[in-house]
Amino acid sequence: MTLHLRVLVKSGLFLAIIALFTASSPVLAQDGNVNPDLGTSGPSPDVSIPTAPVTKTVPVYEPKPGEKLTFKQVSEILKTTRNLAGKNLSGLNLIGVDLSGCNLKGADMRGTILERADISGSNLDRADLTGANLKMTSFFESSLTSARLEQAVLDGAIWIDKSICAKGSIGECLKNSANQEQPVQVQIPVNPADQTAGEKLQVKP
Repeated sequence: MTLHLRVLVKSGLFLAIIALFTASSPVLAQDGNVNPDLGTSGPSPDVSIPTAPVTKTVPVYEPKPGEKLTFKQVSEILKTTRNLAGKNLSGLNLIGVDLSGCNLKGADMRGTILERADISGSNLDRADLTGANLKMTSFFESSLTSARLEQAVLDGAIWIDKSICAKGSIGECLKNSANQEQPVQVQIPVNPADQTAGEKLQVKP
């Protein structure tokens, strides 16, 4: 009987030690994180590094060779580049459009309406401007080597040397004549009472 009591006492002490050890030990959460305070699993803190928002870049419209562009397409191209070399702009209404500093080398601009447009400082070498409306268009400091201007209307256009093209400039810039009026000789009587006495005097009109 005494032996049996001793076994029970030892078993009780052993279980008490195990229970004490278990209560004082931290509990592992399911994700492997230790929660020593509550002894229960908890969510891990969010330590992810914030990233900058991804911005989508709009690709530059690239027309096919020889494709005739619309006014909207030309406007979109000019937002990102001034390169219109070899592009087909024929027949477009580009009144008052700013094309200054553009590369228009070899561009097809036949019949294009460019009235009051600014093409100053642009490269128009070998561009075809046949039949284009170029009234009051600015070509100041532009390059027009081998450009075609047949039947192009250039009335009032500002030419590459800043001179103004005269009215009737078709296919070429006609310069306004700088003829100075010469003095007109008239006879004026010295004495109004004497109609026979006169003297030739030079007066300006």
